[in-house]
Formats: sequence, structure tokens, C-alpha cells
Amino acid sequence: MPEAPANLLMFAMLCLSGLAGGVMTLAAFNSWRRRVDPRARSLWLGLTGLTLVWLLFAPVNILAHLSGDLDSWIFGAETFDGGVVETGTVAFYAGAIALALTLAARHPGLYGQASSRLWRPLFGFAALAFALMIGEEMSWGQHILGFGTPPELAVANLQGEANVHNLVSPRLYDLIYCGLGWSLILLPPLGAWLSPRLPRFSPLAFMADIWSAWPAYALLVSSGILLQHEVFEELSEMVLAIAIFVTLAAILEKAAPASRSAPDLHLAASSAG
Repeated sequence: MPEAPANLLMFAMLCLSGLAGGVMTLAAFNSWRRRVDPRARSLWLGLTGLTLVWLLFAPVNILAHLSGDLDSWIFGAETFDGGVVETGTVAFYAGAIALALTLAARHPGLYGQASSRLWRPLFGFAALAFALMIGEEMSWGQHILGFGTPPELAVANLQGEANVHNLVSPRLYDLIYCGLGWSLILLPPLGAWLSPRLPRFSPLAFMADIWSAWPAYALLVSSGILLQHEVFEELSEMVLAIAIFVTLAAILEKAAPASRSAPDLHLAASSAG
């Protein structure tokens, strides 16, 4: 009997992986059809990230789990902050802050000048959110600054450190990560489908641009898949940070020429033409 839930979970994971693979294939075909510039830096950043995730980190993560050796120096652990993956998460979120602030300062009207009232504060809020993520990943520099965890927080915190996210039940995290993963997989193609029908709603145009920048979208799908199982929790967080960084880099590459030539043109429309 105990094997039945595990088999059901495995079947659900296989179905999810199949769906994600199909969507990634469609995204790759759509990107090829639009003749994505092979000189784009975001393209090669995305391809490098995908290669490292699926040919290095994911296999090592699976082997470490099956062997019982958690390789904490790579993936960190529940009891401390650190490891290659967690350090990479912090580094890519730091890069995402720089890109978000650049977009806020230089290209707030990348989806039309009227949209600058939305996108300037939105990119600013994103930079703040990434800074908060860095603080949570580092337990707010507890190990660097050397301050002790208040006893009340140490008792309630699953990691026993100065962060907020480990006050939440792991089971609740499973639901949050599941919903977030599905959103990362489904929202970009949905935005691409709805954007021509609602051209004035610029967040749909943003999602359509992610759909057309297939390495960035493939990384989002990768993090969406990995978020479905707690075995990949630390890895999925780094992949999400990489995906956000590559996505913002792709948007910045498209924003610069678009803002110089035709600031009021829809980015997705300009890339298609």
C-alpha cells in the first residue's frame, strides 16, 4: 500500500515532464520561426544555463539523493546556508537586481510611453523583491556578520536561523512551489496567445516576449519542473534565479534598439516583423 502514493506521484511527475517538454518544443519552434539573433548574449547565457542544469547539476542532485550523500557543499542543507547552488542563487539574483534597475531607469516605456507609469515602479519593485530573496538565502548575512539567532526564532525556524521562509511548514511550501511551477510553465504561452487580443495590456506583451525568447522560457520551464519535488528544492531556486536573470537580459537586449527606433511599438510585434 505505501508504494501506491509513490507510484501515483511518479506518474504525475512523468505527465508534468511530458507537458513541459511539449511546451518547450513549441517554444523552440516558435523561436526558430522568428529567427532569433544568434549573436544575442541572452541566447548563449540561456543555453549555457540549460546545459549546466540538465547535464551537470540535475544528474548530480539525483545521484546524491539516491546514494544518501547530500553533497552539502554543492546543494547546501536545511541546517545551514551555503554550497555552490545557494551561492549561485544569490549571485544571479544580484545580477537580476542590476538588470531590473537598468530597465527601470533606461527603458520604462519599452511597451509604449504610456506604460512607463506601470513598468518603472514594477521593475523597481522586482529589484526590491530580488534583494529580499538574497537576504533570505543568506539568512540576512548571519554567518558573515556573526550575529546569533534569537532563541524564539531559533525554536520556530526550521533552519534555526534568521530568515522568514523557514517559519513555513514544508507541506505548505510544497503547494506553493507546485503552483509557482505550473505558473512558470503556462503563463508565457498563455500571454503570447492573449497578447494580440488585448494589445493594450502590456504584462501580456511581456509574457509573449518571454515565450519568444526560448532559452529564457526553457529555463523557466526547467525551474517549474524541478519545483514539483522537494528533492530539487535548492537546485530549483537557483534555476529560477538564472531564468529571471536571462529573461531580464533578453528583454533588455530587445528594449535598447526598440526604444531608439520606435518607442511606442510593441516589442513582440517588432520581433515578429
